[in-house]
Amino acid sequence: MCSTPHQFEFRRTSQNISRERGQSLVEFALTLPILLLLVLGTIDLGMGFRTYIALTNAAREGARWVTVYPGDVAGARARIAAEAGRIGLSDISLGGEGYTATFTPARTRYSAGETVTVRVAFDYELLFGALTGLPTVPFTAEATMVVLYDQ
Repeated sequence: MCSTPHQFEFRRTSQNISRERGQSLVEFALTLPILLLLVLGTIDLGMGFRTYIALTNAAREGARWVTVYPGDVAGARARIAAEAGRIGLSDISLGGEGYTATFTPARTRYSAGETVTVRVAFDYELLFGALTGLPTVPFTAEATMVVLYDQ
């Protein structure tokens, strides 16, 4: 008698099926934490990037305001607050946790041709910082512009 490859078929028994189910469950249990870390890390990274972009825009808006209205530093702070407020950040000097905005050089009035630097700093709290050991990441955005007009 000639043996063919089809003669030795694997027969699926209930014992084999239950072993395969158990193996699938173990594989899923091993890969789920890694998958969750990747997904949650991606979400945290995206939210951090969004915060950094808002801080950069706030610094740029503050610097631009001072270059056009060199005697209105309060107006520049209001522009920074408006831009940072779009994502729910508040000025730390107003109480609570939030950002800090500094002007260099620190004056109440600027002259045409002067360079003004606005720095906005914020400690971003990671959503899953307990897992990584980093509870916060310091973000600093800076914009430097030249004052255009005398007032």
